[in-house]
Amino acid sequence: MERVLVAGATGYLGRYVVKALKQKEYYVKVLVRSKNKLNQEGPYSSPSVYDFVDEVVVGDVTRPETIQDVCSDVDFVFSSVGITKQKDNLTFMDVDFKGNLHLLREAERSKVQRFMYINVHGAERCPSTLIKAKQRFTNELKHSSIPHIIINPTGYYSDMTEFLAMARKGRVFLLGKGLNKMNPIHGADLANVCVSAFAKENSTIKVGGPNVYTYHEIAELALKVVSKNEKVTTVPERLVKFSLPFLRIINKKQYNLFLFFFYMMTHDVVAEPHGKMGLKSYFESINEQEGK
Repeated sequence: MERVLVAGATGYLGRYVVKALKQKEYYVKVLVRSKNKLNQEGPYSSPSVYDFVDEVVVGDVTRPETIQDVCSDVDFVFSSVGITKQKDNLTFMDVDFKGNLHLLREAERSKVQRFMYINVHGAERCPSTLIKAKQRFTNELKHSSIPHIIINPTGYYSDMTEFLAMARKGRVFLLGKGLNKMNPIHGADLANVCVSAFAKENSTIKVGGPNVYTYHEIAELALKVVSKNEKVTTVPERLVKFSLPFLRIINKKQYNLFLFFFYMMTHDVVAEPHGKMGLKSYFESINEQEGK
């Protein structure tokens, strides 16, 4: 039985990866900052992973002394570690770059067979510090002695719930004209791609979902699911760009997250289609759950 260490196991994608690995009969070891989240349902209806985990290690990748020898008994390492909505004072460089780098160094010392990292597709030129941190780590990974597998998804369905949240309030705001395209993917479908990709080495895989939408179409779909009349407001790019310096002064971390989403929404982000789960049915399930 091959053994996999999963870092980021309590996040949206990590939970699906843990479940998919167990279903493929891998030995699943997870690295978490706290055990408490393992038996809870995850964000955006992602599954509880408690029943799919063979071993739990508590540690923090930003504190290398807490993860010593964490890779000593595993064949593969999977990492989706990164800042999403953390409320502490850690930066993207602290977590997305340095945290993953600490884990990579442990993997190198233990001479694991593969290191898989979840990056992002289509944002290579985005000026956000978030993307710079991720790109800096992928460069380190590509030059590592360990064979790498870099997964570049277009976007998660969980990210699309922001459209649903706005739709419930009766109006969806789009940055730019809303005509750029994306094919986001469900976490379960992406997890299956990840698990299958452990057979590869020194590969970069671009992954999208089964359907391509404009952002305007995603907004219309969200409004339809919540049974609201179509109210979509587009915010001109020049107005967004004018306001960005003020946001940077107010909250630098939120500025960089906003800059990332602004970049993605004003560029086409389409990759090879995978999976079968549609965005409409995902919106319906989330809407039903939120309505309970």
